[in-house]
Amino acid sequence: MSLLVIHACKREAIAVPEQVKDLSGEWRITKAVRNGVDITGLADFSQFRIRFTSDRQYMIENPLPFVVSQNGSYTLDDPKYPFRITFTQAGMDTVSTSFTYPVVNGKRNLNLTFSPGCTANTYLYTLERTDP
Repeated sequence: MSLLVIHACKREAIAVPEQVKDLSGEWRITKAVRNGVDITGLADFSQFRIRFTSDRQYMIENPLPFVVSQNGSYTLDDPKYPFRITFTQAGMDTVSTSFTYPVVNGKRNLNLTFSPGCTANTYLYTLERTDP
């Protein structure tokens, strides 16, 4: 009887594979924070766009203070569990920064933290994928 009870309570683990994170598409800034202060309303962030392609390229439209200022390529530190993105601008050094990739209100967001030039200023941009 005790063997029957032990085997009846045996649980099987169900493995759900983690999907590779896909940044492909066009992204826009929905929130900008500098040194902990929301600056979204202080500048026009509405025209900025960054497009990530499936072949690991990116293009910037209407540049702002950002991690990079020119088009180039990008890589993630881990395709399934990324915590860092590295940008390589055409003909320039690479720039690496931390990011998170949460789902907020049913939409994927991209949160980038960086210091463009001056380490005394830290920016946190929240980007949202635009609808196709």
